[in-house]
Amino acid sequence: MKRHLPKWALAAATSLATLLPASLPAAEIEWLQWFAAEDPSGFYDGLIEDFEAKHPDITVKLVTQPFGKVRESIVTDTAIGVGSDVLGLNMPWTTEFLDIGILEPLDDYLAREDNSFATTDLVEAPIGKINGKTWMVPLNAFPFVMHVNMGLVKQAGFDAPPATWEELSEQAAAISALENGISGLGMPFSSQPPSNGPILTFLPLLYANGGRIMDGTTPNFDNAKVVETMEFIKTLNEAGAIAPGAASRTGGVDLEEFIAGRTGFLISPGVHSSAITGRNPDIDYTLVRVPSNGTNAYRVHGWELGISADSRNKDAAWTFVNYLLSPEVNARVAKASNALPGNLAALDAVRKGADATLVKQMDILAGDSPVEEMRQSPKAVASWSLMTEEIQAMLRGDKTPEEAAAAVQARWMDLLK
Repeated sequence: MKRHLPKWALAAATSLATLLPASLPAAEIEWLQWFAAEDPSGFYDGLIEDFEAKHPDITVKLVTQPFGKVRESIVTDTAIGVGSDVLGLNMPWTTEFLDIGILEPLDDYLAREDNSFATTDLVEAPIGKINGKTWMVPLNAFPFVMHVNMGLVKQAGFDAPPATWEELSEQAAAISALENGISGLGMPFSSQPPSNGPILTFLPLLYANGGRIMDGTTPNFDNAKVVETMEFIKTLNEAGAIAPGAASRTGGVDLEEFIAGRTGFLISPGVHSSAITGRNPDIDYTLVRVPSNGTNAYRVHGWELGISADSRNKDAAWTFVNYLLSPEVNARVAKASNALPGNLAALDAVRKGADATLVKQMDILAGDSPVEEMRQSPKAVASWSLMTEEIQAMLRGDKTPEEAAAAVQARWMDLLK
């Protein structure tokens, strides 16, 4: 026997159907980042379209802001309960974000058997555990290298770029001696925000010396390797090897000076090679690993991904992160950002048709150890500023390297309080 709905129930169902869209997405997530702000080609819009075509039950809202505003937005949005689901992250923000409770631990997601990638293939630095958990994954990686003006190297009487600290000191001093506004090595130690000169130049030299500034999550700045590296910088300065006015120079100024052909060497992320060759195609240019004092290690900085602890759609957020880390997609992201991939299984795909300087980065860094400690340092931006102040004091002659290192350690410990 057929059963019929009462007329009132049929009318109610019909009325409700007219109020609802034909289909509702299972989840809508927001992705807050600065990556698309640095790519005018529309690459990230196309990436979202591709993801949504493959996952029709999930829609992604791309929220793009300049890098300088993203950290503040994440903190503010979380405080008022309107935060995004997937977060573009900068590793030095980690400790602050953990203190506030912004990030979701990712260990259970990384352990899933249906992931598109192997955790062991990811760039190691961002996935290192803090408080026993993993908080972010790498979208890409910008290794720090040394950019070289071979024209100035040859003019100063050398046939090859420096590979060791001793050779760097000799060549930088000889290039500075050419005068006419020429300097050997640009090193920015300006107190102007973000006061990040030490993490651009001091840390890459320290890691090439086998040193570290942290012992786990505890500051360890006054150790012998740090003091030795600060002594090296002091010696460079006294020899005239560093560009004058380091206390007022920013990383942007040093990059411009190098592009203009007025600096022999620049330590910075390899991604700057595109700006150098694009804006000064006549420069006799190469890049090499940061000169070593016994250790082949490099500072790595990149664009990381995390999930908000307050996200209401964490599974959908992870589905999107999983998509971004798949080898094929991650290779596309790496090429678009002129970076190395966060998933090292994508390296071969990136190499095909990649920019020559990107291939060079892969070659010179193969087998070297990537290091990134700023995510474990206390209150990242404040700690940069304190390092800058003490290095300035050392370069002025107000403090010895030992005294400057001890002062940073004491002031960092105060930050923890």
